[in-house]
Amino acid sequence: MKTKFYYVFLILIGCAFSFACKKMDSTYKQFIVPGGKYYPGRANGARFQAGNKRGRLYWLRNADPKTVKAKIYWNNYADSVEIPISNEKDTISYMFSNLPENFYTFIIKTYDLAGNASVPVEVPGAIYGDAYQERLLPRPLKGALLKTSNKLFTTWEAADVASGAYATEVEYTNNSGQLTTKRVRVNISEFNVDDYKVGTQFRYRTVFLPDSTGIDFFYTPYVSTSELLLDKSEWKMIDFSSQHPGDENKVTNFIDDNAATRWHTNAGSSRYPHHCTIDIGALRSIKKVGIWRMKDDDRAPDKLQFFTSADNINWTDQGVFNFNRKINDQQIFTMTDPSAAKYFKVVGISGPQSYTVLGEITLYIPYH
Repeated sequence: MKTKFYYVFLILIGCAFSFACKKMDSTYKQFIVPGGKYYPGRANGARFQAGNKRGRLYWLRNADPKTVKAKIYWNNYADSVEIPISNEKDTISYMFSNLPENFYTFIIKTYDLAGNASVPVEVPGAIYGDAYQERLLPRPLKGALLKTSNKLFTTWEAADVASGAYATEVEYTNNSGQLTTKRVRVNISEFNVDDYKVGTQFRYRTVFLPDSTGIDFFYTPYVSTSELLLDKSEWKMIDFSSQHPGDENKVTNFIDDNAATRWHTNAGSSRYPHHCTIDIGALRSIKKVGIWRMKDDDRAPDKLQFFTSADNINWTDQGVFNFNRKINDQQIFTMTDPSAAKYFKVVGISGPQSYTVLGEITLYIPYH
């Protein structure tokens, strides 16, 4: 009885296998001629690489030694190109250099000497050009700071990776006076330029690659910077007239890179003028100073005076300036003498109260 069931089981398996083979054969029925026909080896694994007004179609040569040429069709077979196939090359490729910017479906057929054609292979691909270039936007520079070590420290906003943003390029002059380019992938949001020559201008652009296997990069126009900020994280507050009790009133809040915090002089005993002195860590030629009141607080001075010094002994008066204590925006003041200085002093001359409140300070250095 067991033997009988065993034979029945084998018969069922044989029928299932036969049905599967017939189904698979039906897929290629349109290519089969009664009596048999030879089909050259097809372009297996064909790939397309996108480029700027061009593209490359390639595949590995198959093992069929009778294959002598290939035809590539596109635009629903309206256009085509023929390329020879040599047994001496492992890779077959063709570079399109004159196709309009568009998405395409390429169809590849290989042929033998008798004109027999292979099973066709379809490959999707895109040609990029001016329309793609026009919609590319540079990655925004969040900040560029000069450190006391003379390194240029840059921070960046998010890049448009959906459109193919690939890298950020910074073009600058190095310490040897040579124009140099540093390229960094867009997944990095901050980086140093270690050999930056202080006082020289730099510019940047964003590199795009529309396809991960693309053969051409696209570039946004360069964006130039007009001035450079000093890195406040390296500053020290070495002298001040007073500060009100509590961490929220400390003079160091004036250099914490946050205009929503405050330096509040002593409300009970301080009188104008109020001052603070900052050690910026290295000799710098200061072009401009930016001052903020504390956000939404109008108890700032009406007049400010600035001094610079190389040694914290001899001081240069950079002038007296009116300060609008009614606005939150940064207010910029240009220095009268750009001589190199390591110390910067801010003096509040007058205001509505006996004490004063200020939000933030920033220093800018010029390009030579």
